Amino acid sequence: MDFRPLAEAERRQLLTALRGNADRGTALLLDRRDTSFAGSADELPDEQVMTAVKSVPSHY
Repeated sequence: MDFRPLAEAERRQLLTALRGNADRGTALLLDRRDTSFAGSADELPDEQVMTAVKSVPSHY
């Protein structure tokens, strides 16, 4: 895995998205290939939400 420090622009974008998530419930988007931060969105299609939920391992 590539554990490089975030560039300043990436860091600002991620912090803004995290604040939006905490304040308004804005969704954080991750790249499926490497789980890097890919932005944020106010609304997501249902299929994208279901895919994200199914991708989380659970032990029920």
